[in-house]
Amino acid sequence: MEQINESKLKDYLSSVFNGAITEVKINKLGSGCVGTGYAVNFKINGKPHIKILKTLFTSNLGMDHFSDRAGSLLLAHSHYHKIPRHVNSLDVGGISENGSIISLGKAKEFFLLMDEAQGKDLFKDFALLAAKENLSEPDRKKILELSHFLAGLHQEKAAENKDSLYKRTLRSAVGGNTSIMSIIDLYPKDLNWVSEEELQKIIQEAVNFWTKHRFSSERLCHVHGDFHPGNIWYKEDGTFALLDRSGQTYGEAADDLTAFSINFIFYSVKERGLLAGAAKEGLELFWNNYLEKTKDQEILCLAPLFFALRSMVVINPAFYPDTFFGSKENADNTRKKMFNFAYNLLKKGRLELDSLADHFQ
Repeated sequence: MEQINESKLKDYLSSVFNGAITEVKINKLGSGCVGTGYAVNFKINGKPHIKILKTLFTSNLGMDHFSDRAGSLLLAHSHYHKIPRHVNSLDVGGISENGSIISLGKAKEFFLLMDEAQGKDLFKDFALLAAKENLSEPDRKKILELSHFLAGLHQEKAAENKDSLYKRTLRSAVGGNTSIMSIIDLYPKDLNWVSEEELQKIIQEAVNFWTKHRFSSERLCHVHGDFHPGNIWYKEDGTFALLDRSGQTYGEAADDLTAFSINFIFYSVKERGLLAGAAKEGLELFWNNYLEKTKDQEILCLAPLFFALRSMVVINPAFYPDTFFGSKENADNTRKKMFNFAYNLLKKGRLELDSLADHFQ
C-alpha cells in the first residue's frame, strides 16, 4: 500500500483493538473504478485476525476532493450496521501527508476498516445463466431469496425529511456523484456506438423523468443503494452477506431492483444478442415475486430512470472493456443495444416486462 506502512498501521490497530498487535501484513485484494481493498492480517495477543481495509484513493464519480472521499466513508461507516446481513464496519481512519494515521482534522486521505466477508459474489452466476435455456432449482432459490429480501427491506419507510431526501435520490440518479451524467463523463471521446447527440438526448430524458417524479416522497424507503452481484456474497452454507452499502440509508426501491436485475438483461444481450432463455425467466421471476409481495405497482414507473443509470454503468468501457465481450464487434453491438434499451425505456416511462424486447433497437 502506497500511503500506509505496516509499522504505522500496527500503532493504529493497537488503539482500535486495545491489545498487543504483532505480525501486521497488508495484501492488496483488488481495485475498482472507485477504490481499492486490502486484507490486513495481524495478531492480537497472539491470536490471528483478518480485517478488510477499503480506500478511495481516486477521482471521478464525485470523489475528486479528499473531503468527498471522507464523506463517503463516514456515511458508509455510520449505516453499514443498519441493514441485515451486511458486513460490519469497525472504524474510519485518517492518513496524513507523511503516511501517519491520525485524527481526521489533519487527514488528507481516509480508509474504512471492516470485517472480512466470506463466500463468492454472483457475477459468475449471471454469466452461466445467460447461456442456459431454463433456470435450475438452485437458480430459482437464490433469485426468490434475494427478491424476498428486498421486499422485506423496502417495507420500512422513512419517517423524517422525506421530501428533501426523495428529491435528492432522484436528482442524484440524474446528475449526482454516481449518476447518469457522472458515468457518461467517464466515457472516452468519439465512440462509434453512441454519439454526443444521443448522450445528450438520454440526459434530457432523465431530467424530464426527474421533473415528473421528484415529488413522490411517500416512496422513500430503506435501501441498500448498490445491490449488484459484486456486493452479494453467497457462503458455502447457502446464506449470503452484503457488502458496500452505498448512498443514503433511505432511497427509491427501484434503485435496488434495477441494480440487480440489469444483469439478467446485460449478460443475456452480451451472450445472445437479446433477452432470452434462463435470463429472461430469472428477470421475470425476480420482479414478479417482488410485485406480488409488495403490491407496489408504482415502482414500474420509477424503474426506467434507474435502469438507465445501471445501463450507463454496464456499457461504460472504463468498467467493462472490450475484452470482457470477447470481441470489439460484440462489445459495440452489446453497448448499442443496452443504450437503446435505456433510452427507449425512459421515453416509454414505465417498465413492462413482456415488452422489453422492443427496446433494444
